[in-house]
Amino acid sequence: MLETVKYLLGSAGASGYGSKSTAENVTEQSPDLRSVTAIITGATSGIGAETARVLAKRGVKLILPARSVKAAEETKARILSEVPEAEIIVMALDLSSLSSVRKFVAEFEYLNFPLNLLINNAGKFAHQHAISEDGIEMTFATNHLGHFLLTKLLLKKMIETSNKTGVQGRIVNVSSSIHGWFSGDSIQYLRLITKDKSQYDATRAYALSKLANVLHTKELAQILKVSPKFSLSFFFLKKNKMLFIDLGKSEICWLASDSLED
Repeated sequence: MLETVKYLLGSAGASGYGSKSTAENVTEQSPDLRSVTAIITGATSGIGAETARVLAKRGVKLILPARSVKAAEETKARILSEVPEAEIIVMALDLSSLSSVRKFVAEFEYLNFPLNLLINNAGKFAHQHAISEDGIEMTFATNHLGHFLLTKLLLKKMIETSNKTGVQGRIVNVSSSIHGWFSGDSIQYLRLITKDKSQYDATRAYALSKLANVLHTKELAQILKVSPKFSLSFFFLKKNKMLFIDLGKSEICWLASDSLED
């Protein structure tokens, strides 16, 4: 109860910030981040858009992959109107398509950029049952499988960047407390809703995808412990709450969106 009251009042927590702190408040004392390159999925609105705006303001070079290149270009234009010197590259990526993920990674590697920060933020809440081109239920394909493959294919680049620069990399998987709503056999349920749309429940499917994000992150954390120069940050995301992501000596505040589709 006390913690809820503190949140509503905007009282500062252990980080020194509270629920009324903004992204700019949190990052105003940031060091020079012009040497940092970040990929942010789901940056066309909500949490992702605010993260991209503030990172650009602090000097981070941004790669904004999106299913709608037009929407990503609009995000880029908004940021450039505020931060004319920002370096932003828009690229096509449909996370529900494994071939699209592979194509994006190949095109990114061709650019020969370093990669310090990967923010797996994009999310989909599919009200209607749909199947991806790979034959997987659409919410799970977009929210988990796409990010899973994206992370796997970019790990080598991130570790190389970390080893060359001596700067720790970060992978941030954005999940949700709704992951706790899922119960039962996850594999069996995924098979069921992939084959039979009459069994589809949008909220339960979303919860399953967010649970998969959590399990993916925990497994990655164990795997990456062997590399002292590489670390992974993991957060739950709750609506109307904020997160603080450590990036070296700086922190980035994420303001949650009211929408489940970021």
